[in-house]
Amino acid sequence: MARPKRILVVDDDPRNRNLLKGMLESLNLESVLAHNGLDALEKVKDGVDLVLLDVLMPDMDGFEVVRRIRADPEISDIPVVMVTILESKEHKLQAVEAGANDFISKPVDRLELRVRLKSLLRMKEAVDALKEHGSRLETTVKKRTAALRESEGRFRTLFENAQDCIFIKDLNLRYVDVNSAITEFLGLPVGEILGKTDYDLFAQDYARQFQEVEQRVLEGQTVEMEQRVTYRSRTMTLDYMRFPMCDSAGEINGLCGIVRDMTGREGPVSVTPSSVDRYRSGPMRATLDALLLAAETDSTILLTGESGSGKDYLARSIHDHSKRSGGPFYSINCAAISPELAESELFGHEAGAFTGAGRRKRGLVELAEGGTLLLNEIGELALPLQSKLLSFLDSHTLTRVGGEKSVTVNARIIAATNRNLEEEVALGRFRGDLYYRLNVFSIKVPPLRDRAEDIPDLISKITAQLKREMQLPNDPKIGREAMERLQRYTWPGNVRELRNVLERAFIHSRGEPVAATHLGLEDRECVQEFPQIVIQPTQTLSDVLDNVERSLILDALQRAEGKKHEAARILGISRFKLTRDMTKLGIAEQ
Repeated sequence: MARPKRILVVDDDPRNRNLLKGMLESLNLESVLAHNGLDALEKVKDGVDLVLLDVLMPDMDGFEVVRRIRADPEISDIPVVMVTILESKEHKLQAVEAGANDFISKPVDRLELRVRLKSLLRMKEAVDALKEHGSRLETTVKKRTAALRESEGRFRTLFENAQDCIFIKDLNLRYVDVNSAITEFLGLPVGEILGKTDYDLFAQDYARQFQEVEQRVLEGQTVEMEQRVTYRSRTMTLDYMRFPMCDSAGEINGLCGIVRDMTGREGPVSVTPSSVDRYRSGPMRATLDALLLAAETDSTILLTGESGSGKDYLARSIHDHSKRSGGPFYSINCAAISPELAESELFGHEAGAFTGAGRRKRGLVELAEGGTLLLNEIGELALPLQSKLLSFLDSHTLTRVGGEKSVTVNARIIAATNRNLEEEVALGRFRGDLYYRLNVFSIKVPPLRDRAEDIPDLISKITAQLKREMQLPNDPKIGREAMERLQRYTWPGNVRELRNVLERAFIHSRGEPVAATHLGLEDRECVQEFPQIVIQPTQTLSDVLDNVERSLILDALQRAEGKKHEAARILGISRFKLTRDMTKLGIAEQ
């Protein structure tokens, strides 16, 4: 229950004090009595809600009392009602100037007193409530300000002591804040970085690439990418993350970037060659000329040729000789991943997109930002994914599995296949519009049997690689008879088979010069054999192709003594694809 309001009654006449006291009690108000001004100034500090103040008093009149009340911050907001017989305009003006809130004439009317007090007490309650609210607000603001300063201090400590380079840019892509790691990385003081753009700090090619990405960030996209950068004669692999920054209204007002130096932690990195390997054969020289021409463009490339002929190696060479050489290079074998996982592998997924998707994952297309993605065995890509790939090639945007927002990605696509895609289109197994979109710049890789002159050079290169990988103590030597057999063999598995044969030979030779018996080719004919296919008049092209594929698989299984992994190696395909083709063609497990 709220306490009764306390009213201080100040009057030098005891009768007037008692009269006002009785009126206040009848109104359920508690009274405190003071007989003069000094007594009033003492008692008003004991906690009263309103003062009824007589004007004419000895020693100190009511005008002086109200002036002193208003001058004291602790009691200055207490309402004061002047009780007086003075009715002149001058006295009322003097009372207002002194700080009185209202007037009541003597003799005091009870009803008028009730109305005046009720109004002023309500005003006092409102003022008290406002003061209390203001006090709480001030306390809250002080606490939040202190917390904000503490948080800002922690952030500044992290910002300044982070090993990663952190920067903030405005809408004009000018640096507005950088941490000490940036100044160390660039070798510049803060004053020479702030207010500058990347064009002021880096080579033009790098600056253009950076700003192309950051314009997308200012449109609301978060971009993560890896890039190899040469700065002040040092080549580094950097992992970039850039995300938009927003004001309190949610409007983008800049971006924040975090750069981590991954040099030495990114795993084996191929060094960009100064020139492509030169070969003796005419077909391969023509292929390399086309490769260099393709590297000068940013167009989609289609590499065709038999399995194992080196399409993936040439794709990497195109990347290394292109303006994207500083960006990442990723490769995926479309035949080696299950259709259920292929979309997520290529285009990524959002958290909760499917069972087991606990967090967001970027697909290979997105990971190849600023670089190149090789889609090997593109002919094995499922039709629904062909449609999504076509959409990406047309718009350079994708939507992650389970996502709603499209993501812009600047990645170059190189596709490779050992299939005849025109025939696949005719059979309805490959989209015609995707084939034409991929076939912007086509390079046919010759099989090894058509470039026998290159075999000695290939053997030399592969031998050097195997020495490092197998940690051989001495340079492997190949005997004359073994070299002759290697050059006579027709290599149905192409360069991949050549590498496997050499690796096996180095194991069997145990450091001695490789002999013909170490090659494992003595039981194989040096002329490639193909199974006999009988074409019936009633058969369609699809039937004939299925029969050819069935015969090749059965022949490989027979040569591999039923071992599927060996049969897949002979055919130059993955074990997963072999199993799928066997099921499609009705070939029973052996």
